[in-house]
Amino acid sequence: MNTAFARALRVWLLLLLALLIVQFALAGFGVGYGGGVGAGFRLHFVNGDVLLFGYAAAVGLALAAKPGARIVRLTVLGTVLVLLQHAMGLLSVPGTVWGQSLFFFHALNGLALIFLTFRTGRLVRDRLREPAPEAAAAR
Repeated sequence: MNTAFARALRVWLLLLLALLIVQFALAGFGVGYGGGVGAGFRLHFVNGDVLLFGYAAAVGLALAAKPGARIVRLTVLGTVLVLLQHAMGLLSVPGTVWGQSLFFFHALNGLALIFLTFRTGRLVRDRLREPAPEAAAAR
C-alpha cells in the first residue's frame, strides 16, 4: 500500500463526506426557496457536479494508494451512485408520481452515499493503522 496516496484518499473522502452533508443542506434550501426545480437548487446542482468529479478523482487516488480491492470497489460504487443521482435528477418529472418517487429514491441514495463515504473512509483509516508487513516480520 502506498501510504502517501492512502492518506490523500482518506482526506479526500473526508472532503467528499463534508460535501455530501452540504448537499443535503442545499437540497433543503432549494425546497424552502420555492420547491420547484429552479433557482433555489442551482447550488445543489453545482455541488452535485463537484461531487461527481470528486468521486472520479477518489477512484484515481484509490487505485494509486493500492489499499485493497474492497476499498477500490467501494470508491467506484460511490462514483456509480453519484452518476445514479444525476440520472434520477434528469429523469424526474416534477409534480408527478413518477417524479416524486424518483426524488424519494434520490434522497435515499444520497443517504446511502453518506454512509458509503463514511465507511470507506473508516476502512482506509484502519488500513493506515495496520502495522507494515516489514515491521511485523522484524518482531
